[in-house]
Amino acid sequence: MKNINEINRLKWEEFLWGVFAFIAVLNIIGDKNEELYIKTKDSIYENKSNKIFEITLIVTLLIYIYFFIRNYNAFKKASFQEKKLYEIKLLGSSFLIAGVLLLIYFQTHQNDFIGSPAA
Repeated sequence: MKNINEINRLKWEEFLWGVFAFIAVLNIIGDKNEELYIKTKDSIYENKSNKIFEITLIVTLLIYIYFFIRNYNAFKKASFQEKKLYEIKLLGSSFLIAGVLLLIYFQTHQNDFIGSPAA
């Protein structure tokens, strides 16, 4: 049963990496819209790119929350000797979540910033 759970987890994470790849493509599209906005000053392009960046940041946040939970569950099961390493992993996951939350705040409160919020 444990092997099946591990395989299912890995399949889910493979899907998440595919989502990350799709997010990267969306961010490229957002950058292209920003480029069109710079050239044309048409706010439709700016609005499209901002919406794309907001969506990709929210999806990224959800993915990072999943990995934080996964890391926390591994921490709970870890041996005493492994706990220090898992604490570092949890801290890193916390930093990723905090970073994305800050980028979401920036993205929703900025007015004239050109380019993706993660740049």
